Amino acid sequence: MKPAVRFRLTPRLLAGVLLGLCWLTQALADVPTLALSDAQGRYALDPYTALVTDPHRDLTLDALLNEPIDFTMAQQRSNLHLGYTQGPVWLRSELQNASSAAQQWIVQFEYPFLDYVTLHIVRGQTTEVLKSGSAVPVGQRAMAHRQAVFPLTLTAGEDVTLLARVESHGSKMLSANLLSPERFYTSNDRQNFWLATYFGMLLALGSYNLLLFFGLRERVFLHYALFVFGFTLAILTFNGTGTLIFWSALGEHSGRLVTLGFTLASAMATLFAQSFLDTATYSPRWHRVLGAFRMWCWLAVVMALLLPMQAALQVMDVTGFGAALLLLSCAISSSLRKVPGARLFMLAWSIFLLGASVFALRNLGILPSNFITLHGIQIGSALEMLLLSFALAARFNKLKRQKEQAQADMLASLKRHEAALEQKVAERTTELETMASSDMLTGLLNRNGLAQCAASALERSHRMQQPLALLMLDLDDFKPINDRFGHAVGDLVLQRVAHRIAAQARDGDHCARFGGDEFIVLAENCGDEDDVAEIRQRLTEAITAPIALPNGSRVSVGVSIGSSRYTGGPPDFGELLRQADIAMYRTKSGERRQEYTPGRK
Repeated sequence: MKPAVRFRLTPRLLAGVLLGLCWLTQALADVPTLALSDAQGRYALDPYTALVTDPHRDLTLDALLNEPIDFTMAQQRSNLHLGYTQGPVWLRSELQNASSAAQQWIVQFEYPFLDYVTLHIVRGQTTEVLKSGSAVPVGQRAMAHRQAVFPLTLTAGEDVTLLARVESHGSKMLSANLLSPERFYTSNDRQNFWLATYFGMLLALGSYNLLLFFGLRERVFLHYALFVFGFTLAILTFNGTGTLIFWSALGEHSGRLVTLGFTLASAMATLFAQSFLDTATYSPRWHRVLGAFRMWCWLAVVMALLLPMQAALQVMDVTGFGAALLLLSCAISSSLRKVPGARLFMLAWSIFLLGASVFALRNLGILPSNFITLHGIQIGSALEMLLLSFALAARFNKLKRQKEQAQADMLASLKRHEAALEQKVAERTTELETMASSDMLTGLLNRNGLAQCAASALERSHRMQQPLALLMLDLDDFKPINDRFGHAVGDLVLQRVAHRIAAQARDGDHCARFGGDEFIVLAENCGDEDDVAEIRQRLTEAITAPIALPNGSRVSVGVSIGSSRYTGGPPDFGELLRQADIAMYRTKSGERRQEYTPGRK
């Protein structure tokens, strides 16, 4: 029998172990924890983010959590802008709910042109995985949005680790923010309004000049219209609006539309410059230079379709930057020769380059983040398009006077088009206002919409001396369904339940999703307890009926309903909610529900 081997901990070995533990502790503590407060609606994650590149694609979530990976602190915005790097990048942030209540947040990546963003929310031994990105179909994104955004729920005092894996063929600008839902949706509505206005203007300018081409048969208008349409296609895809609304199914191939749009716009811009500045007459040398560069642009269009995505994007960058500088130089030279319209042409391209520079400097952290720096390209291109359009009008004013009737018809068509665009903007604004008061998953009212409806309903009940009932519904046995079948099935169950609640509600009742698996029914002119009992019975029978799943399975959920009634006195929606919540929990434990009358305890 062999003697047992004894392990002796020598001082040198002990020192090595301690040094290793210190190094490991330091490596894990490199990322400072961001303490979140309810008093602040927005946090920049850049100072609290560490990153590591994964050129060999061999890093796993387990390795990042359990092994001493050499993360590098970002510290400032410019360190999160990595350009055309190979392979994915992992980002790590540590968050803590510093309040005594649960918090809801939205994680938002600012740069919309990121192909795949996978967010791992690590809570102790459990990990929630959410996906988004411009190459991810809308139905598979954590939230249907043009940027990579993710919902984040933190319980009171909870600590979580965010590990985001970002993979993109384009330039990696990885700045992210943490916003409260109210701040996020307010900002989102404002941005959507301005984007709709911006694209509406581009569409109007392009269509208007296309109509001028058909009416006047002058190719300069066609060149300008194609330049606008190519630029619009690229920007629409680049900022995520196109992939969100129109061509989500293209996946990562939607990036081809960016390269195709910008290279096509560069080719059309050279044609437009030759026509508008009449370089064949005033500047033959520039005419030949622009013609030669356009040959490169057409070659770039072909490369945009055939090269690997990252190489195609790099060709696009070189082509776009070269076209902007070349056209500005040509405009300066033509202005010195006093070519008609050259000064306005030079001013237009100067403004565009200024807007692009402001946007780039903001991404590098040199300029602060605000409306102008965030939308520098859009503002610069909008002003450029307007100035070029005005220049065209001045350049061919004499020609338009000769064809007054044709111009009148085209202007009438433009007015109709502008009216249609204004109507679409108004309709979109109304839709955005509706979204602000509606739950995105179920279509019912959200908390904000419920509060607005409740204020009006209580005022009517108080004025007309009519009773009002509030029913709070909490689903039973919903979590096992969510755990067993996944969040997609859980969302489907919530949608089915919401539909059943709405179907059982009376005309004039208000139905809302209060949060998670809690729902509210606000019933006006609800006469007595018998009426409330009847509504409770209908809702219980409808909700507890089996629900068929797409895989053929059938599930059922229970429901606990608590109610409170307003029968007079000063309206107090908060107290009405509190009493219904107490009654709902008493219902869960088998006790009777309570009725609320202001002034009674």
